[in-house]
Amino acid sequence: MYHVMIIDDNHLSVEGIYHNIDWKSMDASVTQKVYDGKTAVEILEQEPIDLIISDIEMSQLNGLEMAEKALRINANIKIILISAFDKFEYAKQAIRLGAFDYVEKPLDYRYLSSIICKALDALRQERRNLAILNRSKPAMIENFFSELIHSSSDEARYSLNNYPDYLNLKLDYRYFQAAVIRIENADEVKSKFGIEEYHLRLMGLTDQIKEHFMPSFSLVYVLTNFNKLIVILGHDHSNGKYFQSSSADLFSRLSESLRGRLFEISIGIGTVIKYLWNMPLSYKNASKALEYSFFFPQKNIFDIRDTMRKEVPSELFTNRHEEQLIQLICKKQPSAIHDWIQELSAELLEHYGSKQLIFIQIYSLLGRLLKFMYEMDIDVKETEHDIIDVYHKMEHAASSAEIFLWLEQICCNICTKLEASVHDHHAHICGATIDYINAHYHDASLCLKDIADHVNVSPAHLSALFKKSQKQNISDLITNARIEAACQLLGNSNISLKEISARVGYTNQYYFSSCFKKKMGMTPSVYRGTQSQRKNSAADQ
Repeated sequence: MYHVMIIDDNHLSVEGIYHNIDWKSMDASVTQKVYDGKTAVEILEQEPIDLIISDIEMSQLNGLEMAEKALRINANIKIILISAFDKFEYAKQAIRLGAFDYVEKPLDYRYLSSIICKALDALRQERRNLAILNRSKPAMIENFFSELIHSSSDEARYSLNNYPDYLNLKLDYRYFQAAVIRIENADEVKSKFGIEEYHLRLMGLTDQIKEHFMPSFSLVYVLTNFNKLIVILGHDHSNGKYFQSSSADLFSRLSESLRGRLFEISIGIGTVIKYLWNMPLSYKNASKALEYSFFFPQKNIFDIRDTMRKEVPSELFTNRHEEQLIQLICKKQPSAIHDWIQELSAELLEHYGSKQLIFIQIYSLLGRLLKFMYEMDIDVKETEHDIIDVYHKMEHAASSAEIFLWLEQICCNICTKLEASVHDHHAHICGATIDYINAHYHDASLCLKDIADHVNVSPAHLSALFKKSQKQNISDLITNARIEAACQLLGNSNISLKEISARVGYTNQYYFSSCFKKKMGMTPSVYRGTQSQRKNSAADQ
């Protein structure tokens, strides 16, 4: 039922409106008939009135003045003003003041009824909206705190300043703090229980956090995100250090109480601040503190006070470090590479408090490894793919240990490729050496230097490489080639020993005979005789 007040200093006008409107059909009742504006205002201060129908022209306090005062008392009240004066200025002034509508005399009661119906419909809709708004206050409170932490301090102060009173939030505490609780196994829990059950259990965790902190803090609000909770604390502690230590202790106890339970959590604790509107800073620092879980996966509580870093030395990571790693790869020492990467990890984590700075150093190192492979003429296609894969995964790595493990795997793969490449290279040199000797054994001046020049390495390196790879000396290979050729000539021709020795690269017939006997166990003449006998025996058969 809507309460209606009719105001006019003419009693007949009041009665005319009262008796010519079907109030019952509108679910309304005229609870006040008033004959001057001043009395109307006094009644409005004492009784709830939903709709006023008032004449403008009244003594003491006219309708426009009364409307202005009435709207100050109740901003939602609907006011219909009536006047015998056909002046548009009255209508504009009435609407500007906040009146619902303006009706001229003489009154058309049917028209007035339609205006009253519209006013009550508007009031009815406003009440429905107000009910919805009141039911939405918890969501508005959540939006308030969400906007508070995500805005700049100045934006928050100017855009949210009026909301605490409206939302009945007591926020005049001496100190405040934000913390971020990240659900590390959120995807696993969702997969196991489903989205709905996950969020129900997250709500249970929220209630547990509130119960955990409420005895010690006056303000405990928990914002729920999909995979994290944002805890906002406030209290009138005597000083900021005590506030910080109290919250840190409670977060530590919370972590212990949740150990082995459904949710695996990491906690970032932000800065203690004096002013509510500086909450964005505390939240930012809490998020920054939580980033250190990337560097220290064995921990799960990160206080911003413990993550402050010194200025990074400009010469911390130099080309000298990169060359050390290249040398270990060249030596093909996986264990030494592992130790080097562990030392690098410790050094970077000690000095670099930012994932991006570490990423930059890793990018530089991977680039140097690629350059090394190009210099060594090693096939880089597969390694390039591995490095690009690391680039893509780096931002999503759960910890720094993952990145350094990827780096170690790439280095070991390069070792394997280098070893295969070196083996192929050595095989190529040895093959070229054998081919050259087979083609030039008849040259009496053939020597190690000529062969080394041909395969483009130093004589000493060629000698050592060939001995290691082929298990024989190059001089022995030359001798074998010459003696083998001599055997062919001795068995298949009547050429003199002197000419044979010259044809196979010996300038001295007697030295040739000595080398032949040493290799074959008989002189060239005896060897020729045995070959001739074999042929004759084969012919007789």
